[in-house]
Amino acid sequence: MEKNHRLAVIDLGSNAVRLLIADYVPGMAFKFVETARRRVRLSEGMGGDNFLRPVAMERTVVALKMFRAHCLENGATRIVAVATAAVRDAANREEFLAKARAEAGLDFRVLTGEEEARIGVIAASNSLGWEEGLALEVGGGSAQVSVVHAGQFQRGATFPLGAVRLTESFFKSDPVRDEEFDRLQTHLAGVFEGLDWMRLNGGRFAGLGGTAGALAAIDREARRYPLNLVNGYELELSRLENLIAIMRQLPTAERVMKLPGLKPGRADIILAGAMVAAAAMRRAGADRLLVCEQGVRAGIFYQEFLKQSASAVIPDLRRFSVMNVMRRHEKGARVAKGSPSAASPLVGQDDDALSLTDRDIVWAATQLRTLRDKIGDDDVRATILNEGLAGYSHRDLVLIAQLVAYRKGKLDLGKYAGLFGPDAADRLARLAAGVIK
Repeated sequence: MEKNHRLAVIDLGSNAVRLLIADYVPGMAFKFVETARRRVRLSEGMGGDNFLRPVAMERTVVALKMFRAHCLENGATRIVAVATAAVRDAANREEFLAKARAEAGLDFRVLTGEEEARIGVIAASNSLGWEEGLALEVGGGSAQVSVVHAGQFQRGATFPLGAVRLTESFFKSDPVRDEEFDRLQTHLAGVFEGLDWMRLNGGRFAGLGGTAGALAAIDREARRYPLNLVNGYELELSRLENLIAIMRQLPTAERVMKLPGLKPGRADIILAGAMVAAAAMRRAGADRLLVCEQGVRAGIFYQEFLKQSASAVIPDLRRFSVMNVMRRHEKGARVAKGSPSAASPLVGQDDDALSLTDRDIVWAATQLRTLRDKIGDDDVRATILNEGLAGYSHRDLVLIAQLVAYRKGKLDLGKYAGLFGPDAADRLARLAAGVIK
């Protein structure tokens, strides 16, 4: 892919500073070249006076200097820096912003709570193809709940329910005492109780950002889930509540050891974040969370990528995600043409017999098979299964990957069979008839 632009996005939250570097041709194709995260705990010790502490500011600026130098060394033509709850709420935020400007060379845009929620929705819409329902993002200092319709942010609210903030305010013991746990549980129910609009009346409940991704990673390991993907993962409320019951009994030092998938930097705050997610799901009447691994930094990128478009949401996301892969390898393969609705009919079947999802799968597999001679069967499958294709579910990805790599012999779902029902093998064979002509 031609590297017309290389954008770096730095997202400074209460718990961590995150970096995204992306190459893109505006509105046409992109690749996330690098993502990085460093825990800084900027909000540590803010307390009731809402003052950022000198030690927290100093270690944050050190990380920012490192990230900016890395961006410049790696050819970023532009750096966009945004800050969220910790800086937004700080009584001495101007002091910190001046320090970041003078010592790290970064000018931060401080997002309002509504801007943060809206940008998160943009990330979810462009990475999941999710268009309807409620969204929750639990950061270190705050949590945002949003109503989404037709892929667009409709309304939302920001609450001081960040995982770092709640951990410092409610949990004084390790492991957490029952009375501390119950007090936070009651507090969360009270905060959400008055939100009459926070009900899932159609659509899905999406969980955005680091907390949701961390919970999905833990659950994925516990289930021995066969895909190494977080984006698009479905976390059931019953399993989340069981995880919370386990975590509240564990000292922080034992959580990483006994909960594979949990990163050390989140061990002390993950319980509070999980409790926020569960309380929000119960209030919304949602039995599962559709996890979006992306958050503010990706949302900022999509705004830049689609700056010349009428909307910050990619139209026909499934088709775009396939074409995006094709265009990145276009020198050695035929670039995808047509659309899923133009997919070849399955052998012996009428077009009307195909579901829209099956037509999309046939089309995607037909296009991506043209990459096999360029990068090989295994690399095409790895791209699909490890990077995903925005807009397609995990089951869709497995089917597409199997169809792309198939040459001769029996089609087999292998280790992925547990994701499907008893008729999956027959379905895969029918789909193969439409792809392999």
